[in-house]
Amino acid sequence: MCSSKGGVGKTTVAANVAAALARSGRVLAVDVDPQDSLGRAFGVVAKGRDDSLGALLEDGSVEARAVVRHAVAPGLDLLPAHPSLEAVATQLAATGGLTTSVRRALRPLLGEYDHVVLDTRGDLGALTLAAVCAADSVLTVFTSDPGSALGAVRLAAFLEQHRTYENTSAVLVGVACAVWDRQGRAARDVAGALAGTGLPLLSTRVPLSRRVPSSVLAKRPVVLSSPTSAVAAAYVALADEVLVATGKVPA
Repeated sequence: MCSSKGGVGKTTVAANVAAALARSGRVLAVDVDPQDSLGRAFGVVAKGRDDSLGALLEDGSVEARAVVRHAVAPGLDLLPAHPSLEAVATQLAATGGLTTSVRRALRPLLGEYDHVVLDTRGDLGALTLAAVCAADSVLTVFTSDPGSALGAVRLAAFLEQHRTYENTSAVLVGVACAVWDRQGRAARDVAGALAGTGLPLLSTRVPLSRRVPSSVLAKRPVVLSSPTSAVAAAYVALADEVLVATGKVPA
């Protein structure tokens, strides 16, 4: 999960897609954002660097499984972040080890999961690149804010640039609407603008819902806290559409 700006619902989508994927396979959710929002979405808060992703990035001898929080939701484990990740990333960048750091840290864990969902910070900086470098596929989101459409275009260019540099082979598999207001015109205008870019615009629209902020306060993604709601159904449909787009299930 990537975006070039914050405040577009990226982490909420990441948490709910991860929970939806866990219905049919083992999932590891990885927070690669020093603001540690993905962990908080599941009620997980790291005490410090030593029990978070930062420890794995900083010291390759740390046992990855000891840092993972197991069964934070049915079928879902979580590797949390901590604000100290910022300092760890700065140190690794200075020594040239940041770009491949997340990929190295996750390598011992990959065989234990069917899906790994990484949530990044809301920018296209070096820490985001480290997450993308560890990924096969990238999903981004848009809202009724026209800037979010520009952000999706910038993300596509970012991926292409680093593919040229051989930093990543990750593919942009989808651009999804994170907040769809059926009564408003702005989101439809943004979707129309994106349709003209040739980017992979996904058909699922996650509706605007008061249940989403309530689920954040409850520290439980809406897919789990209100599983029969329309917004939960949309997140499940989005997860299924992503699986099709990545070739994990047939269309």
